[in-house]
Amino acid sequence: MAACFKARTVVGVVCAIVLGILSARPARAQELMPQALAGWSAFTARPQSAPHVSSSVGASGVVLGIEGAAVPNVYGGWRARIAGLQASAYYRISARALPLNIPHLRESVTIVLRWRGSFGDEVAPDYVWDFRQQADGSLLFDRVIQAPSGATAVDVELVLQGPANGQVTFDGLSFRTAAAPPARKVRVAAIYYRPSGTSSGFASVQQAASYAAQVASTYHPDVMVLGEMLNVIGAPGTMESKAEPIPGRSSDAMAAVAASYRVNIVFGMLESNGNLLYNTAVLLDRSGAVAGKYQKVQLPIAEASAGISPGGSVPVFDTDFGKVALLICQDAAFPEPAREATLRGAEMLLVPIWGGKTSLVRARAVENGIYLAASGYDYASEIVNPLGTVLATVKIGTGPKVAIADLDLSKRFRETWLGDWRDIANKERRVDPYTARVP
Repeated sequence: MAACFKARTVVGVVCAIVLGILSARPARAQELMPQALAGWSAFTARPQSAPHVSSSVGASGVVLGIEGAAVPNVYGGWRARIAGLQASAYYRISARALPLNIPHLRESVTIVLRWRGSFGDEVAPDYVWDFRQQADGSLLFDRVIQAPSGATAVDVELVLQGPANGQVTFDGLSFRTAAAPPARKVRVAAIYYRPSGTSSGFASVQQAASYAAQVASTYHPDVMVLGEMLNVIGAPGTMESKAEPIPGRSSDAMAAVAASYRVNIVFGMLESNGNLLYNTAVLLDRSGAVAGKYQKVQLPIAEASAGISPGGSVPVFDTDFGKVALLICQDAAFPEPAREATLRGAEMLLVPIWGGKTSLVRARAVENGIYLAASGYDYASEIVNPLGTVLATVKIGTGPKVAIADLDLSKRFRETWLGDWRDIANKERRVDPYTARVP
């Protein structure tokens, strides 16, 4: 029977009574997760951080509880080993967790997969970190994951981490063979086009839209990114005279390209919204409809002193190929906008940019484990993968060009010893220690 740290006597009695019942249950087809209490054992990093654990039987099989019980920095829970895995095969793990008194769910409620095989510690653990929170407060975990090359087994760990008075109960546990997830191919075009010598801001947009149509006709991308404030650059006049509402003439000009070539388009423009001006990025879907807009949060002093107002949030938009967030120029020089987008589920950052530090922009992709496509003027338009590798780029000042890359959003970027940084960034990021605010 499963050993329990500080387990209650009544739990031990229940375990003994139901053990034979669970052992006699037939396993479901391809079910590899232990459905008997005998397949689970309690664990902790050290006795001083051990939680209380409990176990019982419910309608969906074993029910495994973990309680902080006033233990500071608690870490531990339940572990089961699943043997007989096929290297590089796909498996689906699912579970339900019911938390109580846990302020930061993703930080404290953890499912860890520790792969076992001939590789020793070279292969880092994987997290099952993403969940859907239900109306009753429960968390549904569900992930299809590939076993590493050389894997023969996995230790599944159900963990409570951190809160001394927190509690979590796991049930509905399943680990089964699965088909490989379908590829999610996306062709991205980061356009380098700098309007110049135009008579108006709208004429600059028309120039850029004409080149965007050529790119769409030639390369048939799924999404194109153009530069920042297209209705400002290359044209005479004041900010006030060039700003437009959305929808408006400029967004309509780009929408005609999107609809004609069935392509998603992101571009920047100066927006007039009531009495305010915003540096805005617009997302158009394949029909030409405005699917979303983002107002630049991190304004430089040049824009603030010109009367432009900052935006107040970093939204994430659903497209027909995945979840994206739009950042603008100096947004990419700060970690917070990209971090916010990633925590909200973005899979790609699309960035109209005037100019900036290349290392900082690429760092946003690396630190969040996310794709990034930037379209600039004094910045080389480029597409960067989650490891910071530049997949396609153009040279500044050599005329209109486009960087094209074919991406697969289903691809994981697993590194030896380190693991998948997107998983790590989403799971291990803490909240409470960071309290400093700009006065």
